Amino acid sequence: MSFKAVKLMTVPTNGQISIGKAWAGRQIRIEVSDSEIHISAGTFIPDSQKAFFTPEAKTALAEFNNYESGKPAKASDTKALFASLKKKKAARGG
Repeated sequence: MSFKAVKLMTVPTNGQISIGKAWAGRQIRIEVSDSEIHISAGTFIPDSQKAFFTPEAKTALAEFNNYESGKPAKASDTKALFASLKKKKAARGG
């Protein structure tokens, strides 16, 4: 059985209430209707990021991870890469 605490508050004239330090840093959702306010804790996805949490996106990510696991990364020769970039830059007159 879960415990449910009820706390009665009077909203001060500045309109701000404090719900306590235990809630610091957590995401909450505040639903306001005509005569009620509901505060819910949770993890919320911004509208701009909802596309990443669709079944299609999860499938595409799983396919990519499967592809990537079969293709180990190649070692890079950074000295050769920078030398090549310097030559290209010099050829452009930079």
